[in-house]
Amino acid sequence: MDKNTKTIVVYFSRADENYNVGTVEAGNTELLAKEIIVKTGADEFKIEPKDKYPANYQETIECATEERKAGARPEYIGDVDIADYDTIFFGYPIWWGDMPMVVYNFVEKHDWNGKTVIPFNTHEGSGNAGTYDILKSKMSGATLKGDGFNMSGATARTEEGIKKLDGWLTALQ
Repeated sequence: MDKNTKTIVVYFSRADENYNVGTVEAGNTELLAKEIIVKTGADEFKIEPKDKYPANYQETIECATEERKAGARPEYIGDVDIADYDTIFFGYPIWWGDMPMVVYNFVEKHDWNGKTVIPFNTHEGSGNAGTYDILKSKMSGATLKGDGFNMSGATARTEEGIKKLDGWLTALQ
């Protein structure tokens, strides 16, 4: 990363019971976000829903499905002024073929004009699920750098996964 630019990692991740990895202290996307922060020296903003998702995986599925059907935009705690940043790594999990609705809320609240956005996501089989194109359309005026990075949540929890992430980060420079 250019030393003259100010960089932040903005991400949403859910701990507790996760598909294919069990109950975890840190969500899969958070593991990638933390590695990006270490490797780039970027600042951090974690999107924390005002109303926490249930710890139980099945209950979270039900909640997220209702949010998606309703086009909900759940509130989150705090905020960050992205005007202060040139480059924004933007991370999230794929939940049933889409970004979580709380992520949409964050995206829609901010002015992305002139920003360089580098998306990354975790999933369990759906890749980026077309969400990079959604980000391009919603982040008007931003430049999305590269093709993004996506990895299964289970892989994100391995040494091999972190090596792949590190390789991607090196290639971005």
